[in-house]
Amino acid sequence: MNKNTIIFIIMSAIFGVGAVFIAKNWLDSNQQELTEEQANVVVTTANIPTGTIIQATHVRLAIFPISMVPKKTINNLEEAIGKVAKNQLYIGDIVRLERLASQGDGSYLASLISKNMRAITIRVNDVVGVAGFILPGNTVDILNTFQQEGKPTTEVILSKVKILAVDQRAASSENKPKLVRAVTVEVSLPQAEIIMSARKNGYLQLALRNPIDNEEILIASEEPTQEPLPPKPIVTAAIEPSDKVIKKVKQRQRVELIKGIKQQTIQVSL
Repeated sequence: MNKNTIIFIIMSAIFGVGAVFIAKNWLDSNQQELTEEQANVVVTTANIPTGTIIQATHVRLAIFPISMVPKKTINNLEEAIGKVAKNQLYIGDIVRLERLASQGDGSYLASLISKNMRAITIRVNDVVGVAGFILPGNTVDILNTFQQEGKPTTEVILSKVKILAVDQRAASSENKPKLVRAVTVEVSLPQAEIIMSARKNGYLQLALRNPIDNEEILIASEEPTQEPLPPKPIVTAAIEPSDKVIKKVKQRQRVELIKGIKQQTIQVSL
């Protein structure tokens, strides 16, 4: 064995030991980081429609790095099981507190209503209900048709109204049209008054919106009113005394009468 071969073997051994040492240090450091920055997160194992009561089969625990965990996530299964899904959840979604609601006295529909909002039901038919294509979670515009001066008039009274339920279903796993008799919408109290008044004055029609359509629509109650015309200026004309008045004034003379110690002034027309 010559000298060059011995040197090559020694250098190979040195490089091999160094590579093993570097790899071991890298694995140790990464393993320590993963151990320190992990967290349990509740994720879904199935598609969960809006209004569904979450069961144990719907969720599981998964391990995520803390840097990838969003705020308000649920970290144990007990906090999620028994709650109501406020909107659609899909397989693998991270379950967050704002996407769940507590059951309310046996009826989970009340839990789906947003703060300061109310649920009101509108009776519909195959035409008003857009041929059954309206599903829970959709948004609609509400139109009112009524008689005005003997002519039919249609106005948009509300825009971007959320559908809470159709008939007695607040969730639907089907994507097929189904004729319903009633639709429950989420509105504020002033909006509920508008719907009730419009229903008495005429009949209502729902217009289904695209879920990504956020265009603002000018509704009837928001139409700009015609500004009142400015008051006409009051023109005052100087009234000059007529010739007769001037003449009459000129003809009047004052005469003073003195009787003893009494003095009296009278006017005499000439």
